[in-house]
Order: sequence, then structure tokens, then C-alpha cells
Amino acid sequence: MKSIQLSDGKDISFLHHVCEKENAPTIVFVHGFPLDHTMWLGQLPLVEHANLLMPDLPGFGASDPLAGEPTMRRYADAVANLLNRLGISKAVFCGLSMGGYIGWEFAIHYRELLNGLICCNTRAGGDDELTARAREIAARQVLQDGTEPVALAMREKLFSEFTLTKNVELVNSVVETIRRTDVTTVAAAQRAMARRSDHCENLAAIDVPALVVAGLEDVITPAPQMMEMSFLLGDGSATFVEIADAGHLAPSEQADVFNRAILHWLV
Repeated sequence: MKSIQLSDGKDISFLHHVCEKENAPTIVFVHGFPLDHTMWLGQLPLVEHANLLMPDLPGFGASDPLAGEPTMRRYADAVANLLNRLGISKAVFCGLSMGGYIGWEFAIHYRELLNGLICCNTRAGGDDELTARAREIAARQVLQDGTEPVALAMREKLFSEFTLTKNVELVNSVVETIRRTDVTTVAAAQRAMARRSDHCENLAAIDVPALVVAGLEDVITPAPQMMEMSFLLGDGSATFVEIADAGHLAPSEQADVFNRAILHWLV
């Protein structure tokens, strides 16, 4: 892992693997909630075709937290700041779940840095009142009880039945990542997601190549909803891919299939 100080004086931690091919694209992989860069380790073989940048968002993994309350925009600011500090002029933004929410902000506010968008197991709409209220309750609970209840609850939501039975090592690794995430970071991110903007009306105006990836067994962002979103994204120009035997963490659960989808899309 490397780290670099951003413009706000905080350190952000990241993996950066450089492709040996000339003019290879850069893909920045932005993790979901409440995880870190390790959820993307299955994408490391893509270094044969692209430069790979895998940050820990502020407060997650080994990165310093933001000063003050986070928002999806402020997370996007941190990713853009990292790209600028590393001298990367253009990147494909690949975000999963909360990382996808950040991706909408990045596409709107940092279009000049964007040359492609990969949306994994995510949605464009904001939270309704009931969901936002549930996030506030969850934020208060994690501050009171710690991350163990979160880790156990999310274990059943994040994975397909195939992964739960056939890839216990991955399941245990993700659960352990959730356990070690700072409680204040988890609570703040819940509240930031509850306040996030609804970007459904902005989808058609996103004018970069886009790939939408869904897990067929995802109970958090069901594949049919993601397919509908893909019809709107880029005014219908997005590529949509469903991955079997995958839940909400499709890129981790079926890394080889996901990687092939990216390579086919990049061509």
C-alpha cells in the first residue's frame, strides 16, 4: 500500500499497479460500504491490460477520515484529488454500491477526468424516507454496539448462496473487513448515503462509455432494476451484463467473469 497527502492535509491510502502496455487506460476502483480496496483484489490480473488504482475512501481501510461530515461529493472530491496528485489526466471510474453513488458525483463534477464509467451493483435513485430513517437507526446502533452486528447482518445480504457455500474464504475476509472498519466512519457513511442526491434525471446526459454490472442474486440492488437503469444511462448506450452465482459483491464473487466483461467492454 502507498499513501499520499491530499489538498486537505489528510492521507489517502491506495494500491497503484502500472500496466506495461503503452497507452493503457487507467481504471480507478472505488469500493462499496463498509469495505476497503481489498474487495477489488480479484481484479489485479487486469494489470496486463490497464493501470489499476484502488484507493481506500477517507475513513476506510488505512486512509485518514475527512474533516467534518462526509458526502458522496466529498468522497468524489477525494478520488479526483488523488488522480490529480498522481498526474493521471483521465480514468475509467469503477464503483460498486456506495462507490457507484460516488461515481454519479464524479461524472457530474469531474467530467474532464472521466473517460468511462463502470457501475457495479448500484442505483441512481436516492433513499426514500423509510430507507433514510433506517440508515439513521443503523448509524446510531453501530456507534452504540460496534461493527459486529453490522458484519453479521451484511454477511447474509452481500453474497449469493453459491458464494456463501463455495467461497467461505471470501465471505470471511469481507466480514473481517467490516469488523475492523471504524464505527464513526460506518455511521457517517450511512448518514451520507441517506442524504445523497437522486441522479435518475442525470443519467441520459452522461456522455462517456458505460458498463453496468449486476449480480443475478443481488437482493440489495436487484438485476432487473439495474437493467432499467442501464436503459437510461447515456441515453440508452450503456452495456449491461448480468453475472450468475453472484450477489451484491459480483466483482469479488465472480472475479474472472467480471474481469472478462471489463476486457470485452474496453475493446
